[in-house]
Amino acid sequence: MPRAERPLEPDGSALAEFAADLRKLRKTAGGPAYRELARRVHYSSTTLSDAAGGRRLPSLEVTLAYVRACGGDVEKWDRRWRSVAAELAASTTGLPTEDDEAAPYVGLRPYGGGDAGRFFGRERLTEDLLRRITVQRFVAVFGPSGSGKSSLLRAGLVPRLASKVIVFTPGGHPLEECAIQLAAATGSWPSVVRGELTSEQRGLHRLVRQALVAEPPNAEVVIVVDQFEELFTVCQDERERSDFITMLLTATSAASSRCRVVIGVRADFYPQCALRTDLTEALQDAQVTVGPMTSDELRLVITQPAQQARCAVESALLTTLVTQTHGRTGVLPLLSHALLETWRRRKGNTLTLAGFQASGEFDGALAKTAEAAFAALDDHQQALARDLFLRLIALGEGTEDTKRKIGTEELDDNPVLAEVVHQFTQARLLTRSEGSLELAHEALIKAWPRLAAWMAEDRDGQRIHRELTDAAAAWRRHNRDPSVLLRGTRLAVVGDWVDHGGHPSAKEREFLNASIAADTSERHAKRRVVRRQRQLLAVLAAVLLLAVSIAAYATHAQRQANRERVTTIVLKALASIGELSRTNPELAAQLSLAAYRMAPSPPTLDGLIAAAADSDALVPEDNATPTRASVTSDGRTVLHWSAHTKGTQIWRFANQALTMQGTLRGGPYASISADGHIAMTGEGPRHSSVVRIWNTRRPAQPEEMSTLPTPVEVGDLSSDGRLLITIDQMSRPSLPVMSGDSVKLWDLSDPRQPRHVSTIFCADQLAREPGRVMDARFAGTRGAVIECGTDNYSGSTKTVQVWDVGQPEKPRQAGALGVARTILFGSGLLVNGDIGVTKEDHGLTIWDMRNLYKPREAASAGPGALRIDTAAIAPSVNLIAIAGADRRVTIRNTRNPEVVLHNIVVPGKTGVIASLGFESDGKTLVGTGPDPDVSIVWRWVLDPERAAMAVCGKVYAKIAESEWVSYFPGVAYRSPCE
Repeated sequence: MPRAERPLEPDGSALAEFAADLRKLRKTAGGPAYRELARRVHYSSTTLSDAAGGRRLPSLEVTLAYVRACGGDVEKWDRRWRSVAAELAASTTGLPTEDDEAAPYVGLRPYGGGDAGRFFGRERLTEDLLRRITVQRFVAVFGPSGSGKSSLLRAGLVPRLASKVIVFTPGGHPLEECAIQLAAATGSWPSVVRGELTSEQRGLHRLVRQALVAEPPNAEVVIVVDQFEELFTVCQDERERSDFITMLLTATSAASSRCRVVIGVRADFYPQCALRTDLTEALQDAQVTVGPMTSDELRLVITQPAQQARCAVESALLTTLVTQTHGRTGVLPLLSHALLETWRRRKGNTLTLAGFQASGEFDGALAKTAEAAFAALDDHQQALARDLFLRLIALGEGTEDTKRKIGTEELDDNPVLAEVVHQFTQARLLTRSEGSLELAHEALIKAWPRLAAWMAEDRDGQRIHRELTDAAAAWRRHNRDPSVLLRGTRLAVVGDWVDHGGHPSAKEREFLNASIAADTSERHAKRRVVRRQRQLLAVLAAVLLLAVSIAAYATHAQRQANRERVTTIVLKALASIGELSRTNPELAAQLSLAAYRMAPSPPTLDGLIAAAADSDALVPEDNATPTRASVTSDGRTVLHWSAHTKGTQIWRFANQALTMQGTLRGGPYASISADGHIAMTGEGPRHSSVVRIWNTRRPAQPEEMSTLPTPVEVGDLSSDGRLLITIDQMSRPSLPVMSGDSVKLWDLSDPRQPRHVSTIFCADQLAREPGRVMDARFAGTRGAVIECGTDNYSGSTKTVQVWDVGQPEKPRQAGALGVARTILFGSGLLVNGDIGVTKEDHGLTIWDMRNLYKPREAASAGPGALRIDTAAIAPSVNLIAIAGADRRVTIRNTRNPEVVLHNIVVPGKTGVIASLGFESDGKTLVGTGPDPDVSIVWRWVLDPERAAMAVCGKVYAKIAESEWVSYFPGVAYRSPCE
């Protein structure tokens, strides 16, 4: 029969109630024997019996096994166990107690020299490091954060060294820290030692030898620089960092060196070390890597300190700790802290798994300790604690964040803050030494979630705060030198940080206020200086302005008078130069250019354009036969008809030279398509009226492809060569002008077989006589414009009809351009693309013909010229050129034809222009006319610079000074082309 359980003592404690409820669960399950429960879950019956004994809290694993064996709710009992464990932990808060001094574990802080007796697990690594430093003068110890580098150096290596040892961390000013430690070891003044160290790179070498003068010849100094990575995180002075490294390496590499150096470096700062060539060379074969401990080493770390304190480690706890720690990097501080917290919750002299679990287990113990210490503070103290911990961390730049040692002088003299520091120091989360304060270990940065959240809130703000801290310290260090105060952008950035919730200390606030005051004072002083300078400058400027104004007025008046004098002389000479162009065009061209250079104005520019014009004479073969020449609307082609040959020559401009391309049979009326592939010739009024169609793709060998089947008068060829418009011969051909009864449209899609597609009649007549077609032209590729009038010999009153010929077989009357009035030898109609021009009684009218059905009167000009002999339109630049009976060509803007832009005198004997055409850019105008037995082709360049280049590009005899004086008396001579 199984033995009855020992009765529980009903003391009302959480542990007694927990044990009682476990027993009730077993009873509910039918009261199975503990041997039966053991068989079900594979735990010993004794272990399961002790779980419900009420003397101590069983482990979570044992509790859950007991519940499963009894068929209970595992999740419910998991929460119940954690609640009881937390209650028991609260009763023993885990915060430091009076007997912590006797604790066998150091907790979060590294092992120091006084902890050598309880430093276990690194015996092999210590021996290796000791052997290396014996044979090498420079050794670097690398390892990840939390691997135990500092403990290895301070509690493992240093106590084993027989030499004099100096141990320090570099901090923000490594040279100063080294000087302080050397001065303490040698009895010198730190300022003297620092001066020696910074005098030149062998300073440390000399100081070490000086300190060992009275020692045996083999005596040496070993310098241990722990947390070497502070050179890259805390030290902000690149030059001091470089000097410190050079000083260490020189002291170990000098021929008579009596110094050995060991540095401890966090592994993730190896790249920063490798950036220095001298340090990289020193690290060759001089590295010791601190990695994770083996299982045996971990058992020593856990059990040996406990045995020295006459304590035992429960086997379940040992197994759990080794299992959770083995193979993990950076875990030793957490292990040490967990062991300390478990020791505080020990059962008698035994460290138990339950105590470990009650402490928050392995990863939560540190966070639980930090939270417990933080929760014990009031709201004001907690705010101070937040600022304090952020101050103790150096933000990583491409590396992990590190702890930052600060001097106590950086903190305010605040008793509340002092109490906060005391509380966290007692909790072994902070380490306080003489004049400095730092985190017990960097592991706290990751292990405490609250601290990690603080770090993530405003990293940029923390960097600004650190800059303020360093600047304030430098200000105090330099006896509040005003030159160290913040100014400009740096002050603005810090001020913005404070305005948005930053918390500077009282000392930093004092520095910031001093900076603001100095900056404000300087800005006010600068404003006063600027104001006085502005006042002085205003007076000087007024005096200078008055003097300059007087001088400028006098100079301007003199120049103006000289310009007016020169302009008068030039304008007076223009008429003489124009007459000279008929007898000596070379001299006239140079004089015209000189006139334009001296007095740029419309008259001198027109004179230059006229003088710079090129001309070519098209002479008939018999030198006597009448000829006729006409230029196409694009200004590229000239068609020249000779009565002797009864043929039409095709002349084209190539490289600004006019060359003959070929000859067509027939004329004098001729037309050619825009691409030069199709041409037509016709005899015109009172001839046989034969109209020929030509293939001019090879103008030197033109091919006559067809003739029209019925006699007609020549009208116009469309720009694409697709259509031909002709005028039927009149039933009474008595007038010397081309006119007819109707208009025919011909389809030239197959030029070898022209096809008559439609006939157009004048729809309206304005007089009693029958309506006649006076002229017919194409407007673009879809329109045709037809003049309809009467047979009045002295003149004709016309209506100008617009037809849509987009479908040549079905032409439609679209709109009208109004009434045109012309005399016998003039033209009343001009069309180029979408622009039409009519000469009417009231003057000149410009038509916008983009909408054939609603032509719009765009502009008009009064009766400035009684007759238009010929005209040309340049649509791309909105220009129209008009030649009349006054031996002049005027060029106007189609948008405002009242204004004459150019007034060019036509050279030659007759001064008659028969046809005009603009080149595509609108900057060159080509004209033709009789003079009198030949046909002349003129080419005017309208751009003044190009006209000047044309004049200077020709070989002329240089103007003689005597010729200059005769035209420009009193004007200094200068060649116009130089």
